[in-house]
Amino acid sequence: SGLSSCPLRVEIVIPAHNEAAVIGRTLASIQNSIQHMQKRPRVQPLPEIVVHIGADACTDNTADKARRFHDVYITEFAKKRGKWAVIKDLVTASSSDWVLLVDAGTLWHENFFAAFLERAEDGDQNVMAIAPSYHPDKPTWLHQALWRMETGLKRMEHHCGGPISLHGATVAYRTPLLQKALASLGRTRWLNDDVVIPLTLRALYPEGVIAYPVGQVGDVGVEQHQLDLGRRKRMLLGNLQWISALLPSCLRRNPVAGMVAGRRLFRMLWAYWIALIVVGTASAFQFILLPGIIGFGVLMASSGSFRQISG
Repeated sequence: SGLSSCPLRVEIVIPAHNEAAVIGRTLASIQNSIQHMQKRPRVQPLPEIVVHIGADACTDNTADKARRFHDVYITEFAKKRGKWAVIKDLVTASSSDWVLLVDAGTLWHENFFAAFLERAEDGDQNVMAIAPSYHPDKPTWLHQALWRMETGLKRMEHHCGGPISLHGATVAYRTPLLQKALASLGRTRWLNDDVVIPLTLRALYPEGVIAYPVGQVGDVGVEQHQLDLGRRKRMLLGNLQWISALLPSCLRRNPVAGMVAGRRLFRMLWAYWIALIVVGTASAFQFILLPGIIGFGVLMASSGSFRQISG
C-alpha cells in the first residue's frame, strides 16, 4: 500500500548510442527532478533510485559525459546491440519495483518525478504503466498542432484503459510486468518499443491500466525541421511489424485495446492516402505539374514544417 515501510525501488534506464550532445542535459534534468522530490514533505520513506545508462557501442564520449554525474551506473556494450536489445538486457537484470525507460535527449520537468511517485505509491495495483504528457522543445506550428491533437486523443484513450502508443521520451513500467512482457515477445528485434510494450501489456493483462498523463516531459533529441527519413523508415517498418505480429492477438484478448491501437494504424496510412491524391491530381491535370514541382522545391527549402509533412 501507499503507507508501506519499505522504500520503493526505482531504476531509470537510458539506452544511448552516441548521445554525447544531449546526455548531459538529460541527466541534469533527471537529477534536478529527483532533488525537487526529495525536498518535499513525505509520509513514505524516500525511494531507492538507480540511474542506469546502457552505452551501446558508443564511438563518442557519451560514457565519459555520463560519469561526470554522481550515482549514475553505466553498462558499456562493445558491440552494437540496438535499442531493443539494450532495454531487454538492462530490464531483465533489474530488481526494482518500477523501471522508467528514458530516451537520451529527454528533459524532465522539475515536478515530474514527484508526480510519478505520487501515482506509483497510491496503492492502485491495476496500474501497469505511468506515462507523462510530452511537450516538444521549440515546436514549429505543425509540431504544435500535431502535439495538441495527439495529447487530446491520448486523454480520450485514458478512459479506455490508457493509450497503447506512448512517447518514448519517458515511460514508467512495473518491473515484474515489464519483464514478463519482454519475455513473451521472444527474440524478435522490435523497432517500436513505445507501441510494442504497452500493446503487449494490455493484451496480457486486460484489466490493467496505463495511467496518462502524469506530469510532463520535453525532448531536445529530435530535429523538428528535418525530413529524418531514417527514423521515419524505422517507424514505418516497426508499425508493419507490430500490426502483423501483435495486433490480431491483442484484438482477441483485449478488443478495447485492439481498437485503440487502430488509431495508430490510421495514423500510419493517412499520409500515403494524401500523397496518392496529389500524384493522381498532377497526372490528371498535367499543366500544374511544373508549377507544382517548383512550388514544392521552394517550400522544401524554406519551411521546416513542410519538410516534416514531406517526411
